Amino acid sequence: MRVLLLGALGVERSDGSVDYVRGFQATLITELLAADTMVVSTDRLADALYGENTPRQPLRAVHAHMTRLRRALRQWEPEGPGAERLLTRATGYALKVAALESDAGQFLTELNRARTLARTEADAAARILEPALGRWRGPVLEGTATGAGGDRLANRLQAARREAAEQLASARLVLGQYPQAVTELEALLLEDPYDENLARLLTTALSRSGRSREARRVEQRIRRALREDLDVGSREMSWTHPQPLPGRSPVQPLDLRLPRQPRPARPDRPGRSGPSPAGLLELIVDRESPVGLVSPSPPQVPGTPTPSHRGPAAAAGVYRVGGFPVAVVHDANPGRSPDVRGALRTLDYARKAGLPVLLLLGEPDLLGEPDRRPDPGSQTPAHQVMLLRSLVQLRGVVPRVVISSDDGALRFPGTAALGDARILVRPDAPSATDRSSTAEIEARSVAEAAACARDLLGHLTLEWVPSVPPDAAIGDFGAHDAPLDMRGVIAGITDSGEWLELMAERGPSLLTGLARVEGRRVGVIANNPVVDDGALTPHAVGKGTRMVELCGLWGIPLLVLVDTPQVPGSGAAGAGSLPEVAGSELLRAFLGAEVPRVTVIVGRSKGWSGLVMGARESGADAVYAWPRARTDLAHGALDGTIVPQATRAVVSTLLGTSRSRRPGA
Repeated sequence: MRVLLLGALGVERSDGSVDYVRGFQATLITELLAADTMVVSTDRLADALYGENTPRQPLRAVHAHMTRLRRALRQWEPEGPGAERLLTRATGYALKVAALESDAGQFLTELNRARTLARTEADAAARILEPALGRWRGPVLEGTATGAGGDRLANRLQAARREAAEQLASARLVLGQYPQAVTELEALLLEDPYDENLARLLTTALSRSGRSREARRVEQRIRRALREDLDVGSREMSWTHPQPLPGRSPVQPLDLRLPRQPRPARPDRPGRSGPSPAGLLELIVDRESPVGLVSPSPPQVPGTPTPSHRGPAAAAGVYRVGGFPVAVVHDANPGRSPDVRGALRTLDYARKAGLPVLLLLGEPDLLGEPDRRPDPGSQTPAHQVMLLRSLVQLRGVVPRVVISSDDGALRFPGTAALGDARILVRPDAPSATDRSSTAEIEARSVAEAAACARDLLGHLTLEWVPSVPPDAAIGDFGAHDAPLDMRGVIAGITDSGEWLELMAERGPSLLTGLARVEGRRVGVIANNPVVDDGALTPHAVGKGTRMVELCGLWGIPLLVLVDTPQVPGSGAAGAGSLPEVAGSELLRAFLGAEVPRVTVIVGRSKGWSGLVMGARESGADAVYAWPRARTDLAHGALDGTIVPQATRAVVSTLLGTSRSRRPGA
């Protein structure tokens, strides 16, 4: 089931047919969707349905409408959650529809991707925005009677559409696509003839197209309209060389490289610099004000300034990332952020509402960094201890992502308990002797870190998104001895040929990452024979173990692609020396992971290493082999031999119906 909001309200079934929704049912759906899976009170729903014409028993009337809606959900999605999407609570109702289970959610996600790319790659941003805007079928919620929540949802989507259209026009100006920009901007000005920013962009496009006379006419028309119709004067600005208005995306300058604001190096930490957590957060979250949970203020000492936390600089709050609510704790160090109580309330709410948590660490002084641990006689603030405790207790309850520009903070053992996955912002590539980072992702720029954070949160929270076929199919690999670059194999299996690689710098003979196959999320573990012959080196084993643990924690099914050499001196009976044999740590992780696991033997799978990676004895639920595979598994140990081109279909069939499981569920 997929909800359609970008036009007339409708529900797209799995077979592609669309049922358009009208009347009271449409009003209920829009009110519930506007709340983003949170509970909407019965009184509020009654007000949206009836306004001032409230029936004698409004609660009973709302319950009756909800019964009909639940019946409709069962018909729209007979093989899925269906009626289970509508939750009944003591105070009202909630509708569980993930961000990417609607065309509006997908549009907002693509808009966020384009925001980051527009800073560095205008062509990539245009390739995203053009099809995204093409999904609009008309005015949002066309023909639907909405209440207050539905009105807010419609206004939000219309504002996002306007922003996307302006960003696309700006990208076209950067790329020199002036005729297309002119056509699109003229259509936008017909919808809002008093928008100075649109008029300024249009005059720029006309001027650069050699149509200066038309550009002057547009300038004169907007100035006259503002003066005569609205009785306001136009801002003083250069129309042919536009400057950004507050809150608008700039067209100039043409140098779109992301500016870096280095942090001054501390005397005891020479040479360290990086982006501030506040600046990084601004790139990750959507352009909406966060919802803060205000903590009780301690008594204020006369004469001391009152701390202010507004926008992305707030110490904690519920933000949107790709349209999905995320609880954010921002640089929660009591030495710099006084609102630790607010952070505690935010984490408590995340636990109750099931929201993922994003933790942005600054300098790790109070986390006990090895070279800056507190003195034994010093006292750690009680609220800081409570904060760390709250983060640790969220393990297995909600996904936790930690981001820092300080490798020391992530290396500290205590930090590993605060997050399920960590992102390190490292502008400079690590040296050959400095590849021991504990981060799952090492980003080379702030923009890359922000994009990875959004992708990682999406993989950890969204079980399914609309499927996109791979850009290229897997070829027919016939040579037995030629090593394959397993990244190309992964690209031929996963949606769009893309995946989020984790721990890329560590143990490169083993590849690990998160991807989607037919829209379903999947964890990928693959030997890479072009590096160290795909051997299970100690670093590769540790890397694979962490990947299995992450997928096991969040019920993400595993796809294992095998092409690894036999461990010297070990046979299939090497289990007798399990603690000493290479790969034993990874084997223990495989045996303990209660998630579906499909193994495809691409090349070699013999002896002990083959047993660890590609056998049912190590926990694989299904084992297939390519014709080129060389394995010592008995004939009955294989579920079949498949050609490379059929791998995606087999994997999607076996893993596509698996549902995520939380620990203890």
